[in-house]
Amino acid sequence: MGESEFMWIGKAILLLQLIPGILGWGKDGHYTVCKIAQGYLSEDASVAVKELLPDSAQGDLASVCSWADEIRFHYHWSGPLHYIDTPDFRCNYNYSHNLTEALMFLSHFIGDIHQPLHVGFTDDEGGNTITVRWYRRKTNLHHVWDNMIIESAVKMFYGSDLSMMIQAIQRNITVGSCCLSMVIIILAWLPTYNFHQMAYMYVASLHDKGYLWASVPLYRKSDGWSDDILRWESCSLDQTACPDPYASESINLACKFAYRNAAPGSTLEDDYFLSRLPVVEKRLAQGGVRLAATLNQTGVQAWSKEGHVMVCQIAQGLLEPDAAHAVQMLLPDYVNGNLSALCVWPDQIRHWYKYRWTSPLHFIDTPDEACNFHYKRDCHDPHGLKDMCVAGAIQNFTTQLSHYREGTSDRRHNMTEALLFVSHFMGDIHQPLHVGFTSDEGGNSIELRWFGHKSNLHHVWDREIILTAAKDYYGKDMDLLRQGIEANFTDGLWREDVTSWTDCSDMFTCINKWAVESINIACHWGYKDVESGETLDDDYFNSRLPIVMKRIAQGGIRLAMILNRVFGDSKEDVEAAST
Repeated sequence: MGESEFMWIGKAILLLQLIPGILGWGKDGHYTVCKIAQGYLSEDASVAVKELLPDSAQGDLASVCSWADEIRFHYHWSGPLHYIDTPDFRCNYNYSHNLTEALMFLSHFIGDIHQPLHVGFTDDEGGNTITVRWYRRKTNLHHVWDNMIIESAVKMFYGSDLSMMIQAIQRNITVGSCCLSMVIIILAWLPTYNFHQMAYMYVASLHDKGYLWASVPLYRKSDGWSDDILRWESCSLDQTACPDPYASESINLACKFAYRNAAPGSTLEDDYFLSRLPVVEKRLAQGGVRLAATLNQTGVQAWSKEGHVMVCQIAQGLLEPDAAHAVQMLLPDYVNGNLSALCVWPDQIRHWYKYRWTSPLHFIDTPDEACNFHYKRDCHDPHGLKDMCVAGAIQNFTTQLSHYREGTSDRRHNMTEALLFVSHFMGDIHQPLHVGFTSDEGGNSIELRWFGHKSNLHHVWDREIILTAAKDYYGKDMDLLRQGIEANFTDGLWREDVTSWTDCSDMFTCINKWAVESINIACHWGYKDVESGETLDDDYFNSRLPIVMKRIAQGGIRLAMILNRVFGDSKEDVEAAST
């Protein structure tokens, strides 16, 4: 082998050594983002993700989250997609089909956009040309944020176990107990000349007591991040993902934390590491939460996203001034008074630790073939806990809202959450198969085909009928579909029926009436003539579509009735009658 060959091999080895410096978050960071996200996927989104993943992943999204880095030199066109170059020192950002690959690209790039130096300055290539030392090791600023901070935290605070760090971040997301690093940072502020010794003594004491790193509520500031999750997930204009604000957050953090006190040639040690670690942990958490929210919204939910949105849009259009004002006051500012923007929120959080107790509130299981509903018999969770069903949930959260007085509401209750739960559950109780048979889980276990693709009976009523109608009759425009529904109860087919829809003596009677309607429809239209494994097509679709549209209308009108009664001058009939 000649000298020139050795020279080329040497250059290739040098190039391979440099490659990790430009990978987003580094392998551990991307793994963390995807692992967090996978833990908060809805059941439907989880199934879809596993179906799309290659067999080699064995259902683990996190295992392929670095794929987009690994193939970027084979997919040359994808190279610029890993970062954003912004004008130097401006510190702002403006935006001026293979489904398996799409999933892996999406999962990776949501990680990239949350790494602050992937939205860095143009001249230094997001910190890649700023050579620094990380403690004694020569590296660059971009690589510090990609890898070094995470690797140092895992080694120093989590026993070199990345999964422990992930669990700590997840705990802070769900129950508000902060990551171990926050305790270490507090210790670092104490007047001591031996910070590391003190930190390790504290950690060792926790270990000796048998605590797991991720299980100890080490530090609490309000509720940690748990109160911020709703804001992290939500997008303006009801988008599925919001890359613009994600990028704006990153460049702001790059300016305030990454570039600050990191001049070329400097050595970054404890002060830099300990003050930046909470930023990195929070960005990993935000990336995971937002990836899960994006994948959850692309999956299916009760009444589907579209059904819930239409119920809330119809209701908000029928609110009286007092109720409209109260709703406006209770909604967070970033949705600009749009109730429908948050109507799917209870689906998005139902599998989170903090809200797992809400999962049974989305449905009612009734005895097979009984085709009736009795509150005392049927309204309970799988463990027999009473009132834990969608009927009980509407009753409970409506009662909470009845205590609302602007500025003086009962502080035991979160009125914003109560509003969102009532709005969502009014959609659920009007979806017939949310009051279905116990053995088939409301049609979820009845697998079949909807026209040409696999589905199940529950999903047919959740989403398939709505989407097929939008495609066949409304040019895929959900606003036109909703307007068609509204026309039917304002001037059309159901105009004479609207009064009877809101006719009930008290709230408990109302709720029971709506549940009875749903189980009757489920028996006579949902389950009728359906066998597992068969194909449902035009006959089923055309005969059931009017029922679905009517139930959406009824859900919206009745939600408006509740909110008008709760927030209006007269509070009559709001308190649920005792059972």
